[in-house]
Amino acid sequence: MKNLGLLYCRFLKFYNSSIGKKWIVAITGLAMVGWLLGHMLGNLQIYAGRGATPEDTLINQYAAMLKGNIVLLWAVRIIMLKMIVLHVVCTISLTRHNRAARPVGYQKNTPTKASFASRTMIYGGLFLLLYVIYHLAHFTFGQVHSSLLNHHDLYSSMINSFQVPLIVAIYLAAQIFLGLHLYHGVQSTARTLGLSHPFYLKLVNSLGVFIALLISLGFASIPIAVLSGVIS
Repeated sequence: MKNLGLLYCRFLKFYNSSIGKKWIVAITGLAMVGWLLGHMLGNLQIYAGRGATPEDTLINQYAAMLKGNIVLLWAVRIIMLKMIVLHVVCTISLTRHNRAARPVGYQKNTPTKASFASRTMIYGGLFLLLYVIYHLAHFTFGQVHSSLLNHHDLYSSMINSFQVPLIVAIYLAAQIFLGLHLYHGVQSTARTLGLSHPFYLKLVNSLGVFIALLISLGFASIPIAVLSGVIS
């Protein structure tokens, strides 16, 4: 018990430090990137098209597989929820700490070095948080757009939903912010983990672009394909 108490105190000390929060943001961010890749690959199965029956449709089989492992599914959801909460709380805390460190604003605010992605990180993150709530209420819990959903046919639910321009606009806006968030997040994570050499930072920059485009365009392609009639 004494060792557990000491370990807990050390964790609290680590968590309350700026470097500790940066590490938490980095680690939770990496975990969420991995989850996003898996989620995107699952959703892209919609491109296999509609089967002879809902049960023969590939993306419906994927959804049934997830529902068939309900304990594992909810375990992953709870873990990811905790990751999101830690990520958001630590990011807000770091932002407030940075602002408090320079309470007197600059006379002329001309952020020439900061990228657009970094300047919009906190606002994009808050938008993404609201989007996650909306997305869960849409496809997971069916609390919004319920008339468009068929709980036994995910394929039809996605087709019906993404034929509505307003829904498509919301999902596409989220992917723009997600791409910016991922691009800047990969660079920030690399610096947090100690990569500072210009050669490695250049590689990380390219990796950030690749991951941001891969995930955001992968997700965005689905509502665009449905709305344009490529998938029906």
